[in-house]
Amino acid sequence: MMNHGLRIGKMIVACCAAVSLTLALGACGAAEGSKAAAGNAASNSGTLVVDNQLNVITIDPARSFETTTASILKATYETALQFKNNDLTKPQPDVCTYEISSDNKVVTLTLNGDHYFADGKKVTVDDIVFSYQRVQGIKGNPSFYLDGVTVAKKDDKSLTLTSETPNPAIPYILPSVNLGIVEKSVVEANGGTTDEKDGAEKYLNQHSAGSGPYQLDSVAMDSQITLKRNDKFAGSKPAYDAVKFVNVAPTTELTNIKAGTADVALSVDVDEAAKLGKNDGQMLTGTSGNTRFLYFNANPTYGKKASDPNFWKAVRHALNYEKYAAVYGVGSKQAYGVVPSAFLGALTSSDENKYDVAKAKEYLAKSGYDGSEIKFSYASDSDSASQVAQLFQSDMKAIGVNVKLDGKAGTARLDAERSGKSQSGLSMWGADYPDPSDYFVFAPDGTMAQRFGWLTADGVAASKTGDAVASDSAEKVAPYAKAAQEASGDEARGKTWQDLQKAMNENSPIIPIVNDAGVIAVRNGLKGAYYDTLNTFDVTALH
Repeated sequence: MMNHGLRIGKMIVACCAAVSLTLALGACGAAEGSKAAAGNAASNSGTLVVDNQLNVITIDPARSFETTTASILKATYETALQFKNNDLTKPQPDVCTYEISSDNKVVTLTLNGDHYFADGKKVTVDDIVFSYQRVQGIKGNPSFYLDGVTVAKKDDKSLTLTSETPNPAIPYILPSVNLGIVEKSVVEANGGTTDEKDGAEKYLNQHSAGSGPYQLDSVAMDSQITLKRNDKFAGSKPAYDAVKFVNVAPTTELTNIKAGTADVALSVDVDEAAKLGKNDGQMLTGTSGNTRFLYFNANPTYGKKASDPNFWKAVRHALNYEKYAAVYGVGSKQAYGVVPSAFLGALTSSDENKYDVAKAKEYLAKSGYDGSEIKFSYASDSDSASQVAQLFQSDMKAIGVNVKLDGKAGTARLDAERSGKSQSGLSMWGADYPDPSDYFVFAPDGTMAQRFGWLTADGVAASKTGDAVASDSAEKVAPYAKAAQEASGDEARGKTWQDLQKAMNENSPIIPIVNDAGVIAVRNGLKGAYYDTLNTFDVTALH
């Protein structure tokens, strides 16, 4: 599986660059320490070995946006807030506690006890303010997290984050490893600033400046990154003396788990991991932040017969969702709405998105479909996308719809989707952060909705496309989107988001099909390990 964690939406460019890195260790991949760790975990000693495909460009938390660095940053930097036990529906205190104003514009963070950097100095409000302002100022990939937010010190115990517009997602964004707290004095001494003149990256690629349970010990980005225990860490003593992240080809990772030369494998293939015998190791799965979906063009100029809402309803009931989930491997399941199942406001079922061929045929008859060809775009260079396209073609044939598959490789498929002229297709949205507000892009007039011609009258007026038209179905859903935008508090936000998704399932040309699973493999007896939706693997949870 390509995606681990939540970092797809804004990281496409970064990932493309990272993939070009060569694998230095090839098939050997083993590192000293893993068997010792297996024997000594209970006594808080030994070295944990983590195999991964190390596509590392930088380990500077304000710049890094590669999936493979998330686990490393999680271990070396503390954040103001955190998610516990993989529960992404409620941020919890870490370095700080928080309060959010009733208008969702001001988040106040207050220091939560004493926390210490590796040199023994206490974490201060000044360190947190500097860390956040640096993320904003250097304008790296993660800077969007705090767009429109003013960070200011309130007093020696607290700071405020003030948003230009209501932003209830801020507490859900703050656990991001990119917002890890750095030691201001150390970073400044090594060229750090809060603007684009910042020169601390070189230092931070070799040395940590955080208060996490581990700190960087040695770094060779294309081969091995080693962490050592931070003896000044204020929390529970880390389970291991050291952690080695070793660059290994995915095809070799499971071999190393079976051989006992690795404790954890992070970039394994889900189908291969499922073959692990009970004496070989364990496959651990969990919900990813990916939503796979089908789309149709609501603009009759491009959608043609596929632009009718009754046609969309026919498709929703024609899909054999279990087969689509099976394509993405063990642990993947039907997506009942655009928001992944682990997030606040997710749907747990949907009568509108239920496999029912008879009902599909009823809606198809209402749509006025005349047997004309429906062109379906998909990524021809992806095995899973190709399988889904074939399943879709078969399901549509079963209700009498003539689908022509239009496979395109790489950016050609994405360009076709972005043009706003694609009739239908398969796509994916990976969450930028674990909050439903990241999915307003699918609501009427949203960024994704614009690609599919799903606009209100106001959206048409604001559109730069001369042939844009308003859709009655978009007008029906718009009030639900407004309610979700105005809601305050987790309970109200969760309810309004469920209402919005139900309305979308009745009226939208966007049809969620699969929330695929993330997977890691671990040796038997590794206590506390789980698939971390946000960071792939949390070494700090081991005990």
